[in-house]
Amino acid sequence: MIRAIRGTQNPLDRVEQTLRQSIFGQDRAIESLIRTLNRSQFGFSSGNSRRPRACLLFLGPTGVGKTETVRRLAQLLRPDGEAFLKIDCSIFSQGHEVSALVGAPPSYVGRDQKPLLNPDIIEQDNSVLLFDEIEKGQSELWNLLLQIMEDGEILLLNGGRRVSFHKSILILTTNVGAKEMVDFLDKRIIGFRTSHTDVESTGQQIYQIGFDALQRVFSPEWINRLDEIIAFRPLSSDILRQVLDRMIAESNEQYLRHGIHVELTTEAREYFLEKGFDSRFGARPLRQCLLKYLDAPLADMLASGGIPSGSRVSVVATGTDRYGEALEFYYESAPELLKQAAALRAAEVGGPSPGKDPQMPSVSLSSERAGTLESTATSGSIGVRGPYLTPHRHS
Repeated sequence: MIRAIRGTQNPLDRVEQTLRQSIFGQDRAIESLIRTLNRSQFGFSSGNSRRPRACLLFLGPTGVGKTETVRRLAQLLRPDGEAFLKIDCSIFSQGHEVSALVGAPPSYVGRDQKPLLNPDIIEQDNSVLLFDEIEKGQSELWNLLLQIMEDGEILLLNGGRRVSFHKSILILTTNVGAKEMVDFLDKRIIGFRTSHTDVESTGQQIYQIGFDALQRVFSPEWINRLDEIIAFRPLSSDILRQVLDRMIAESNEQYLRHGIHVELTTEAREYFLEKGFDSRFGARPLRQCLLKYLDAPLADMLASGGIPSGSRVSVVATGTDRYGEALEFYYESAPELLKQAAALRAAEVGGPSPGKDPQMPSVSLSSERAGTLESTATSGSIGVRGPYLTPHRHS
């Protein structure tokens, strides 16, 4: 008899690896997701073969990656993008609005409108259906979901067609218990310097708080139809640093279209991390902070000609002027960015790439050069503190 071991040919291993690389701080949640999908592909999740492949609920604070995980999973399973359907449950705050999902019966207003639960999407292999923030819906919506999780099919009222969900992965997200989570986090005083161990412990308690709140909203019958309830944990300071790095890298992809590349000094990174941290809202405040204090000033400078195309921009946090904390923007000439921007535009329209080396620039996030740019300025290396490159003051 040969001892059975785990093989190396599971295609979901690639999905798991890619999710771990793009969704930071949620390795346990991703592991639970992949484990459930592994069960489902062999029919181990339920004795009813008509049910969806998996019925999952993502639970946790806002802004920690629940919805983004679903989006990326759908992209990995079906790169063509034709088998993903997102339903925003907040639009079903009134019970009668659920007809938008299944269609209106004969003689009712809206009968000619196509139902949101489109069978052309749902009945495709590996379709992913996301019901986002289910707690914002009403009992009519929850009963419809119960029917889908139980029977694996529904009847469209505007045509009598039965829609099968047995090829679908059904994922629900919820912020239920968010107030209790916020109160708990405030009592724990979870700050930017929170350790990984503290976050692990906090995550377990967040799950229990959320599950207790879930039981107050949904019936045991409804909860028991779920194959797995997966908790997403609050973000630690180390994880938030990774999130910032990725946000800056993504921003640089956009900046390159305008021929610029942005680098942050260590102090500037700390500035954004401190100012953009809020335990109640995960990574969302950090994104808003970057939009307000980085993207907006850069857009203003580009629009006004304060930064020429073909520039490498360094962002410095000073905090030394009478206005308090401030960022200063310096630039130096980088003509190679013009060639890279042209190559990018050519690639996007399918045209020939000018130049011999259209390779995209690597992202640098912690350069210390900016603080000395002004004193070492030469032709082609310019430090500027002009009308549009003065510090942007932040209270």
